[in-house]
This record gives sequence, C-alpha cells and structure tokens, in this order.
Amino acid sequence: MLVAGAGLCLASAARARPALPGDAPAYDARELTVVPNAPAIGRRYWSPGLNEGYVPQGLTVFGDEVLVACYRSTERDQDNGPARVFRLARADGRLLGSFVLPATYGHPGGLATARDTLFVANSGRLLALDFKESCRTGECAPLKEARVDKAMGPSFLTASGDTLWFGPYRREGTPGLHAVPIDRVLAGGEIPIGLADSRAALPLPLFAQGATFDKAGKIWISQSSGNRPAFLSRLDPATGAVLGRYPAPGGIEDLGLARDGKIWAVGEAGTQRWSRWSTFFPLVFEIDPAKLVT
Repeated sequence: MLVAGAGLCLASAARARPALPGDAPAYDARELTVVPNAPAIGRRYWSPGLNEGYVPQGLTVFGDEVLVACYRSTERDQDNGPARVFRLARADGRLLGSFVLPATYGHPGGLATARDTLFVANSGRLLALDFKESCRTGECAPLKEARVDKAMGPSFLTASGDTLWFGPYRREGTPGLHAVPIDRVLAGGEIPIGLADSRAALPLPLFAQGATFDKAGKIWISQSSGNRPAFLSRLDPATGAVLGRYPAPGGIEDLGLARDGKIWAVGEAGTQRWSRWSTFFPLVFEIDPAKLVT
C-alpha cells in the first residue's frame, strides 16, 4: 500500500499544471493538453487577461516585447468585445502594460510592426498606432486609420520591409495574401484600400489565422478552426507554394518573429469563451522552426 500510494503521488506530481509566468486560469483546473510538436515549443506564458475573459487573437514581436491583442468575451456566440493590447516581456513573460483599442476594433485578429508603427487588423479596418513614442505610456496615439476591402480581410497581418501583407480568414474558396505598400496605408484618405493597391498576391491556405516571415524570407501561416487539428505551413514567398506543413497546438492564432529566429504564437483554446474545447492550451509560446516535424 505504501509503494502504491507513493506511485500515485508521483503520478499526480508528474501531471500537475506547470507554474508558468502570468495569471493561471482560475475558471478551469485542467492540465495543459499535450500538443503536437511539443519538443519544438520553448518558453510558455499564460495568455494575458484570461481570468477577465480576454480571448487572444493578434500577436507581434517588437524588440524584447511580445504584443498580444485580445477581445473580451466569455460567450461562444459573442465574437467581439472590448479590446486591449497587452505588452509582455519576451524573456520572462512579465506584464509590462496594456492599452485599450477603439470600440470599432472588437475582434483584433492581427498585429504587425514596422517603422516603430503598430498596425492592428480588424476585418475591413486597419489602424496604425505610434507604438514607440506613445503606446508604452498607455495612451496610444492613432496615426492613421483605413478601411479595407473585405476580400483582402485583413483578418491578420505581417510586415516585410516597406510592405504590409493582408490575409483573410476563409473556410472555403481561394483566398489570397496581399502585399500593400506601408506608404499607402499611412497616406490614409477616404478611398478604402482595395485589390488595386495590392502589389503582389499569393495563394493562402484555408483556415489561416496568422502570418510571419522567417529570417530566410519564407512565410509561415498558422491554420486552425475551432477544436479541429491545427497546422503551421511554410510558404514560398514568390509563389505561395507550400514547402512544409507541421501539426500545431489546436486553437493557434497569430504569429510573430523574434530577432533570434524563433516564432512566437498565441492560442485561444482554453479561454473562457472556448473552455468547452478538448484542447486546453491558452498560452503565448515560442516555437523553434528547426525542431518542427511533419
């Protein structure tokens, strides 16, 4: 009996929820799900605002910070709400601050940074914020706002050089990833950004949730839909051809690239809104692309 009891204690300890940086969910006592490609995952932090009902969507890396855009909802049928961008220290997950997004950005699906400017995507809308000078104080100054043809989304964003790439989330059809000059975005104006502003377009996989360029210039796309299996796809930036497809944690959302070549991601599976899913992985997490397997 003593030996058996000791074995049970050891088993319980092995299954205990890990002590991760951030506020652990108080609404759900489940252990983290064992996810695909777990050996490729490095640092992990609880997604910010989970206990307040925030659902993570957009993510980008700015220097030593990971920025996560979230909206507040605890109901399955409510897909938007008050939205906020949280600033996490990339090294240790410390919460460095946060700021509120305008009410019209109730589902901020994508973030990207370029020229010290933070871009926020919300289908049909694009917001440019002065991140370096004002967002870190909590009073984020809008630089420009643009309307966007919803055929282009943008459900998510990524930046490369002087170009923003817009992607729509689609369950069917033939979506495309569109390249728009940053100067066109910052010029603003009454005319919405449309297909005529796209300087290049690449075929985009279905169920795309986020994108980033790696250090070699390849495009990575996160793909997820509800409680179904999720994937990371690596695309040729010239043709959009899929060069690799790797199983990923369910509920994966947006992506961002750090200076060391690691990809950062965020997952919504296990938030209060999606607590019924079998996957429980509401984390901000680091991925080493070299360790991914198909």
